[in-house]
Amino acid sequence: MEDSRSYSVYPSDLNLQMAFRHFAEFLATNGYKGGKRTLQDHTFRLKLSPYRTVLADNLDEFLRLLEQFPNALPLEIHTNWEKRGDNSFANYIYVSRSELMISVRSDDLMLNSAIHDKLKECFRASNPHQACAERLSKYDQKKSVFLAHRFDEYGKKQAEILNEFLTRLGFDIKEGAGYEAKDIPEKVVTRIRSQDIFLCLVTPGDANWILSEAAFAKGCNKYLVVVCEADISFNKGIIGGDYEHLSFPRDNIEKCFSDLVYALPVLPI
Repeated sequence: MEDSRSYSVYPSDLNLQMAFRHFAEFLATNGYKGGKRTLQDHTFRLKLSPYRTVLADNLDEFLRLLEQFPNALPLEIHTNWEKRGDNSFANYIYVSRSELMISVRSDDLMLNSAIHDKLKECFRASNPHQACAERLSKYDQKKSVFLAHRFDEYGKKQAEILNEFLTRLGFDIKEGAGYEAKDIPEKVVTRIRSQDIFLCLVTPGDANWILSEAAFAKGCNKYLVVVCEADISFNKGIIGGDYEHLSFPRDNIEKCFSDLVYALPVLPI
């Protein structure tokens, strides 16, 4: 099997010769042998200038060239390594000014991961943290909903109407079963995780615990829909702004049903 990974970040002042040398020392310490070029299996290529490319004969020569030409980019190596009584592996490394690409091939998934981890360490490689994921699409969600709402008389009444409407549309509905707590109970956590869609019903009263559940659901990358009674203000900061927001007049939640159909993955009947 072949495991390929790419990284867009590594230090601009990284000593490439030392990075490759550390990797070679790691392999030698662990009993692996290789590093000699053959026409079929091994490549040690350095781009010294736009008009000059050098192909080294073995890893030692490649390292000496890197010491002499530390800014030779792009460069690539393709090598096979063997260890007595153990799995062999092949690896390909390509380094340019903007990207590091590493591929490891062996019959052992754990060995592939170990080699990747060591190379990532040697090159101090990473990828930028993605602060916000790509906006979720309703079309990628299953018809499963966790319905969060207040459990006072009015909140339960609106939730029952909403639950019945969604059930008739073929949605699987789960609720928090009356839990109203600062910390989200494990039973509720399990139910939120099991559903693709988190629907937050906001009615008059303290909505902080509902919003805590919504924030947890968003952290789990759930598709988030807020159905809020008109004229109610709540702290949106805890869940950001990337969600569907629908409103309805007092005692008439049915008014938002047509908008809700467009906000959810409702299949034609």
